[in-house]
Amino acid sequence: MELKSENNTLYGIVLVLIILGSFMMLGLEGARTILGMIIVMFLPFYLIFNNFNLNNGEKVIFSFFVSIVLFPSLVYFLGFIVSFRISIFIVFIVLIGLSFLIKKYKKR
Repeated sequence: MELKSENNTLYGIVLVLIILGSFMMLGLEGARTILGMIIVMFLPFYLIFNNFNLNNGEKVIFSFFVSIVLFPSLVYFLGFIVSFRISIFIVFIVLIGLSFLIKKYKKR
């Protein structure tokens, strides 16, 4: 699989424009919210999909929609057992660990 720098540059520009747009409309809190959503919700699923034979666009779209559905659901159900802030951290760590486990066992 070959990474094309034009696509990566385009994704980076779009990401910066989204963050700047949220900053212009909502201020620093809006930019922090969007950046936090990208890091906490989007990144674990992107790392999971990165282990499969998908191109970059598919990984971005799949991880966006899966993160909208699964991450809040997992945090909500775990939030009944522990505090919601702790459940966000636990789900994030578990998903990051899952991506590394898939990568480790996929190499075998």
